[in-house]
Amino acid sequence: MKYIHGLILLLIATCAHTSASAQCTGNCPAGSLAIPTSSATLTAGSTYCITSTTNLSGNAYTVNGKLVIQSGTVTMGSITLEKTGVILVKFGAKLIITGILTGNSTAPVSTIDNLIVCNGGLLDITGSFSQGQINIAVNDFGAMKVTGAWTAGATSSTVKIGRSAVIELCASFNINKNGFFTETSTGDSYLVTHASTAQSITNGFLSSSQNASKIKWTSEGPASWVSHPAANTCSSCGNYNMAPTGTSSTCGSAANALNSQVLSITGNQPVIRSTDNNVDKVAIYPNPAKKYLYLQLPKKHTYTHLSVFTQAGQLAYQTTIKAGSGPTRYDLPAQLPPDIYFVRITGKEGSLILKLAKQ
Repeated sequence: MKYIHGLILLLIATCAHTSASAQCTGNCPAGSLAIPTSSATLTAGSTYCITSTTNLSGNAYTVNGKLVIQSGTVTMGSITLEKTGVILVKFGAKLIITGILTGNSTAPVSTIDNLIVCNGGLLDITGSFSQGQINIAVNDFGAMKVTGAWTAGATSSTVKIGRSAVIELCASFNINKNGFFTETSTGDSYLVTHASTAQSITNGFLSSSQNASKIKWTSEGPASWVSHPAANTCSSCGNYNMAPTGTSSTCGSAANALNSQVLSITGNQPVIRSTDNNVDKVAIYPNPAKKYLYLQLPKKHTYTHLSVFTQAGQLAYQTTIKAGSGPTRYDLPAQLPPDIYFVRITGKEGSLILKLAKQ
């Protein structure tokens, strides 16, 4: 089965929240500091914000405070992430770490999510990653890629993965506990491993959800002592049917494919994105919308349901997709407040995510 993913998310709330998804809302708060242009320690209690493409690849940073990658492509050298530190990669932003990412290794494990990839963000670790005692959260539609070795953290640390998110590992990986990944939704997510995977300490499940896991796992290399539902496992199977569309044997293909499948729709005219089978168009307009939207689908589509979600992932509206390829009008609920929403279209051929701004 193939999946197409596209989304635009504008973040308009404040950053002063504790959960990973809540921290992903809003722009950088007033009083945020510019990041030092040379190697430095980012102090606890302060927020540092980067809002444009920036090359800091020659620098090494120790993060005790909060580092927000708001927009653009930001390249940094080595990073040490302390347990009071937080790195947020916001929607549409990319953080490339060319050196080593090292998490604090002193027990006990961190009490917060330290490394957070927000909806539609991309974290690209081209070096190695030593997790230590820090926690990771890859939110819905987020992407994380590790090219070098990932040394797993303490058995009490967590790696959260959200709906339609992808984690891509390019080097051999040894899982150190039963149920290494924690799923934060009941929807599908993706794990792509280009090399061997093994549970070196215990023979157990890949996910804490065990046989109920919705992670679609594609493993090019051999997998030893790792349990996962057979229906969601493609181990050395020779295809990428369970991975994001566009995934190949190339390291980074899965993360980049998901991240690049961003459907940008602005103004009052439809912007078209072709579907996998190229038989017709997909469009949603006007955008922003007020009381209604028009949805155009391929002539031979099998989509059956339309759902509208808030930025926090809460279901705000759902309906059955009308017959025909459209454009077809759908009236929005009168009580739906002005905001940015995800429009999810689902059916036998997979799911499609669009952005809708409501005035």
